Amino acid sequence: MQSSILSTHFLSSLLSRIAQSMPPASQMPAPTQQQDPLAQLRDIHVPAEVNIWPLDWGWWVLLAVFLLALFGLFKAITAHIRHNKARKEALVLLEMISAQQSNWPVALNSILKRTAMSYYPTQKVAGLYGKQWQAFLTSALKSSDNKLESDLALLVSSVYQATPSPSDFETCKGAVKNWLLKAKLPKNKYAHDGLNDEKVKEPHHA
Repeated sequence: MQSSILSTHFLSSLLSRIAQSMPPASQMPAPTQQQDPLAQLRDIHVPAEVNIWPLDWGWWVLLAVFLLALFGLFKAITAHIRHNKARKEALVLLEMISAQQSNWPVALNSILKRTAMSYYPTQKVAGLYGKQWQAFLTSALKSSDNKLESDLALLVSSVYQATPSPSDFETCKGAVKNWLLKAKLPKNKYAHDGLNDEKVKEPHHA
């Protein structure tokens, strides 16, 4: 039993010495924390934004071609509108003429004369009348049209009748409209003033 007491005393003394030799808990190194592997990655650097200015010479060429094409399209459209101005005004004026007018053949024929002088040289058209005027109207057609040519002849002959037949009005009016739509109207002489809305009068013997 004495031996057991001695052993216990020895063990107690040993533990006491070990406890004294160890540093305080506050001075003990903290356990190593496990590092996050994602924390070691560097931030992603976005590449610098590409600046399109100044433009490369190829873009300047493409821009110049586009502007030239746009300008050419604008010129073509305006030329087309200007060229058809007198024709369109004549068609509008044509609708204002009725069979109730006593001089409707003269009024219809005058629309043809004014329109023709807008596109053809005035000295070539102004003095035409009768058969010569009829021949000019026929020659100005894009293609041969026997029905239209016959109706134009009826209109020209009606101009010189003291009392034109009302039954011929629609035929003559249709002839004027068809001529305006089917005639060859040169582009070398445009209608600047066009046809106005004044009462149509037949110049000279037209």
